[in-house]
Amino acid sequence: MIDFDDIRKEVAIRHNVLLGKDDPILVTVTVNELVLARYLDLISDQYDEANRTLTVTLQQQVEQSKETAGKIITDSANYVSDQLRQSVAEVVKDVGKDLRRQVAEVQAASREAVANGRDAQVAKTSAVVAAVLSGVAALVAVAALVVVLLK
Repeated sequence: MIDFDDIRKEVAIRHNVLLGKDDPILVTVTVNELVLARYLDLISDQYDEANRTLTVTLQQQVEQSKETAGKIITDSANYVSDQLRQSVAEVVKDVGKDLRRQVAEVQAASREAVANGRDAQVAKTSAVVAAVLSGVAALVAVAALVVVLLK
């Protein structure tokens, strides 16, 4: 509330004019105070509504951002997984070719040893070593595949 005595005193000091308690200018001050109070109420209501709208919009944006981030993460994980599977498949294929080549070499050496008869013991040892290496390589390939699939 406005203190009219303070207004009357300030007008007297600044302008050398004495205002009575029932001066019409004080009525104008009261009317202005009422109008300003009403507009402040309206502005406050509009501010509150704008604030609520902004809050709802922000919440929607956060939800959309979370959804988009989840999709990006899922798509990235799927891409990496697919690339990893392809790489493992290529490695397994290459290891398989190498194993087949090694087995073919062992078989050729074995046939030659049997045909010659002289180096039978050497051929037998070579075949066992190659078979063990092939088994180890196969186990490594299978273990790598299992590790990739578990990830």
